[in-house]
Amino acid sequence: MNKQTFTACQVTLTPIAREHQRVLRHWRNDPEIQQQMFSSNYITEEQQLAWFDRINDCNTQWHWIVSYKGEFIGSTNIKAIEKGQSVVESQTLEAGLYIGDARYKGNVLAFAPTLAMYDFCFENLATKEFKALVKTTNSAAINYNQKLGYKIQAQSPDTDVCEMTLTEQDYRLNTTVLKQLLSRAKKQ
Repeated sequence: MNKQTFTACQVTLTPIAREHQRVLRHWRNDPEIQQQMFSSNYITEEQQLAWFDRINDCNTQWHWIVSYKGEFIGSTNIKAIEKGQSVVESQTLEAGLYIGDARYKGNVLAFAPTLAMYDFCFENLATKEFKALVKTTNSAAINYNQKLGYKIQAQSPDTDVCEMTLTEQDYRLNTTVLKQLLSRAKKQ
């Protein structure tokens, strides 16, 4: 179960709670976000709450709501990929993110939740690498991941899925400039 709240790169990641479900559902049902998800069905309030109840005490995936200057702006999560392993002990994690507040999409701040979360995982968990599955039509997410240091492992037009991998070394090498930009923005 995720109880880790932390602040880094100008954002705070707070474990999701029942009171966050309304805003999370609103964002998730936004057509712009919905079309990039593998499951793009409209989510009812009952479905959202059932999902929350299912993952709330789960040790194989952790979900956070992201806030910036006291306002919720998005959601991020990690999932253990190795069967039978918790997030804490898994060396390979899959991560997810969406920015629900349109003011921060396409902005350098959109990288802040990922940078905060990846630093936390590499420094506090057993994490050695991240994997991502992205729709091949989601060029924004592919570009975003590549700026973090992800490398494309496989891209199948048959399945509409791009498989990407990120090692800690590639992450550290590729995120120095992003972290500097966020650090400068904080000082202004």
